[in-house]
Amino acid sequence: MTVERSTEVMATYLGEVLGKRRFELIPEFVDDEMLDHATGMRGPSALHAHATGFCENIPGVEIEVESIVATEDAAFGIWNWKGEPIQSMGKSENGNSVFPQRVLSVFRLSGGMLIDYEAFVDAGQVRAQISAP
Repeated sequence: MTVERSTEVMATYLGEVLGKRRFELIPEFVDDEMLDHATGMRGPSALHAHATGFCENIPGVEIEVESIVATEDAAFGIWNWKGEPIQSMGKSENGNSVFPQRVLSVFRLSGGMLIDYEAFVDAGQVRAQISAP
């Protein structure tokens, strides 16, 4: 696999799948055994459920890609989303909704296909939202 393909896979996911709701593209870059750590599910249907669930929870969500860094077998996308979620991603102890909007998506790839996906949110944003009065 090439760095270009790794970059293309991440760019397609962020820009086309999430940004333009082109969920039909998922089978083109997701291996049948891909593990989505957010859902614990495998394969293209796992990423489809993850992506559609995210977009359905934030109608009209806008995706802004900060950076994509790739190697031959991995891609890292730092991105932000804007929109109004229907449901929060959690609640603080004082009842405030938590909506971390800066995300790091980590893809492991093999043979040009996504085989492992993990997403991490900005801890500083979470901490600030949890501690807000």
